Amino acid sequence: MDFNSSTQRHLKEINKKFESRNVNGKDILEITTYQQLNLFILKNLYDKWVYNFNSNKIKYFNYESKDVIQTSKKLMNILSNNISIDINDFGSLFQESSNDLLELVRNPKKYIKEDLIVEEWYDEEKINKRSKYYYYHKKLFDMLIHEMKTKNEVSVKSREIVRYVDTITVDNNEELINDACNFFDCSRNQLLEVEENDSEDYYKFFSMSKGDVDNLLSEAISKKNFEESMNHILNNINKSYLNKFSSNDLREFFHKIKEKGSLSS
Repeated sequence: MDFNSSTQRHLKEINKKFESRNVNGKDILEITTYQQLNLFILKNLYDKWVYNFNSNKIKYFNYESKDVIQTSKKLMNILSNNISIDINDFGSLFQESSNDLLELVRNPKKYIKEDLIVEEWYDEEKINKRSKYYYYHKKLFDMLIHEMKTKNEVSVKSREIVRYVDTITVDNNEELINDACNFFDCSRNQLLEVEENDSEDYYKFFSMSKGDVDNLLSEAISKKNFEESMNHILNNINKSYLNKFSSNDLREFFHKIKEKGSLSS
């Protein structure tokens, strides 16, 4: 099924509505009748801002000082009230968020784990902030906070948070599935059908559980560039495969990792 054509159909309607003005923050909250999609648009905007901010740090300043952290938070709050997107720039953001919606519906636990790995660490405030982008999964984030408090932890690394998620049963949400079916104009079976992917053979490259491999790759994908991602992966690959670095299957695996959306050459 071509889900992109459904996304483009919705985008055409949005383009007509915003021919004469930019899209603002309030517009995004009501841009479609699908709240999870609207929230993902805001999430992706925020993540792009964070990525841009971190990518432009230079070594001459202390970005960990309280003043800098508080000022950057204040700036983000000001910017969030001044969102202004030309409709010609909105399409890619809408497409990205629609793809995220599809991934969340098909495998909610995997998607949320990959999303959480974006940050280096989490405290209660950060978890609460992330939960605001999830219309149907707030209970999961409450459980993460409860787990932190149970262990008397003020903050934890993202890798540990992902392990918390591994212990939680995340069922398919029927309301979310119905929303997605309506948005993509498809049946439930079409929505949840996942194409076979032979890349899952990559688990053989690692001497760890499937869940730990997924977490490792999520961490790799969140690295600043492809080189850092590959170094992170190579440091964890089974030694027997390091000797076969040029083998076709390993090179194909690297290629597929490179094609992941958040990696850059």
